[in-house]
Amino acid sequence: MQNLPLLANILETSFTQASQRQLKPRDYDIKPSTLLYGGAKVGKSALALFVAKNYKKPIYVDATDWRLPLDALFKFLPSFAQDYGADLLILKHPPKDSPLPTLPTLLIQRDTSNTPEGFKQQAISPLSFSEFVHFCNKDPATLLARFLKEGNLPEMLALSSHEKMLKKQALFTLEFGAQTPLFKAILPFQAKSLSTNHLYTQLKKQLKISKDTLYRFLASLQANQMLLSIPTEKGYPKLYFYDFSLPYTFSYSHPLPPVFENMIALELARFFGLSTLTSLSSVLRIQTNQRAYCFLPLAFPTQEQLEYSLPLLLKKIPADPLFCISLNPLPFSCKLPCTLCDFLTFCLKILPTL
Repeated sequence: MQNLPLLANILETSFTQASQRQLKPRDYDIKPSTLLYGGAKVGKSALALFVAKNYKKPIYVDATDWRLPLDALFKFLPSFAQDYGADLLILKHPPKDSPLPTLPTLLIQRDTSNTPEGFKQQAISPLSFSEFVHFCNKDPATLLARFLKEGNLPEMLALSSHEKMLKKQALFTLEFGAQTPLFKAILPFQAKSLSTNHLYTQLKKQLKISKDTLYRFLASLQANQMLLSIPTEKGYPKLYFYDFSLPYTFSYSHPLPPVFENMIALELARFFGLSTLTSLSSVLRIQTNQRAYCFLPLAFPTQEQLEYSLPLLLKKIPADPLFCISLNPLPFSCKLPCTLCDFLTFCLKILPTL
């Protein structure tokens, strides 16, 4: 027979122990009966724990904790919750078809494959730049280089730059196991438009993989939004990563332009919604029911480059408002019908007004 006092003590103290870290608000409105899903270290648990601070007697169960006797715990949970007067349950990675007690519940999973009936699905993304600024509480101008190099995963903020890289390497090695070489091989294709078959053709030059293995792996990455596949006018999707800095985790020589483009794509997907984002003739386009915009990421454009390329580009894209976004403020203006802005100004001042 299981030790019921021990189970009761685990359930009584689990939330307090789990929330003994700095928890900050995110730009999400989370209510009970919500399944929070997303990639590794995006802050799903931290967000749920922050929400739970508004409740009097929350319970937190991390089903990945190998110390827990899960069968006995789930049998004991309904009666304990009633006697304890629990008003919220946070359940992290529960076993498939685990029974849920009749109290407000937040579920945390990698994807939506086991969503209970009546639950809303909420994808949790890494930090937007405005959230990153809020978390770090420093001058945005001093944070941009760090954001660009180290990425947007909130669970990594407390680490030094070197520790962060090693921690990410260990994290993804643990996350993907034998598929880690495949994950690393996909990273150089950041912001490239190509079919899965073309990707397979390129990857099989360096890895012994089957097409089925690649398809399953890509599907799993897309299911938890670690990989974003953005439609293009050519029919071949563009590939972006949930953490734009991932290529830097495994390479010293990855180029900046695709990382910067990935940064912009994530900001747009987060603000407008992933389903509104497409890629069209080197620009990122947002199309909603009410409005449409085009965004051209150019990390270090010159005046000559813009004066030559923009007229050609404007002939290929719809007559939507066009924003040309650079990494730093530009020392020149543009007479063509577009808005020049740097990344900080765009994220913190322009984007919230669109």
